[in-house]
Amino acid sequence: MPGNSLAAPCLRTLLTALLLFLAPCGFAQDMIERFGERPYTGRVDFKVAPPSGKPVTHYGRGSVLLQRSAPGKAVLQLRGKVPDSTTQTELTIPGIYDDAGWRSEPDDVQMSIAADGRVSGGGISDGRTFLFSGTFSPAEVLLEVRVTMAREEGGAPAGTTLTFDYRVKRESLEAQAGQDVEDGCRLVMRPIANFGGGMTMAQVPDATEQRNLSGVDG
Repeated sequence: MPGNSLAAPCLRTLLTALLLFLAPCGFAQDMIERFGERPYTGRVDFKVAPPSGKPVTHYGRGSVLLQRSAPGKAVLQLRGKVPDSTTQTELTIPGIYDDAGWRSEPDDVQMSIAADGRVSGGGISDGRTFLFSGTFSPAEVLLEVRVTMAREEGGAPAGTTLTFDYRVKRESLEAQAGQDVEDGCRLVMRPIANFGGGMTMAQVPDATEQRNLSGVDG
């Protein structure tokens, strides 16, 4: 029948258009589900390399968390602390995500996590040159944040390079379900500094303070 012969192609066209519309949204959702919402915790090495002299490495613990903040938006939070010292870092990077991955909001310093987990980016902010590299997977993050200072800062001479080497992991949802309370890992609201020097209220994992910080993962 003429009516039915026209209806079938139209229906197929509508279904194809709907699938094309939904596919990027589903992939972007998968990006956060694969790499976000639950913190990775573990080892962070703090390396200080002055322009002349011997580099020094401190060993600490830290966390990486990619958390959805609004539809199509997510914040990357990096934390690290050396036990029994004042050496620590806290950095939050607001960004957006889609089918291509996650990327920081437009700023002097740019960072991106591709859909396959590859990390890249860098830039200059307030006299500091940033360089990001590494990989994300559902179970592990290997991330290097390198900062080179253009001027003397905190007693370190100009040209000093600080490297934060994150080797952090997380367990599967099933394995983690029974451990969060035991390990004392929870999300708390705290003010976190960002690239521009301002402060952002964000949820951060509190596991690094609740656990025994004296042990370092290999």
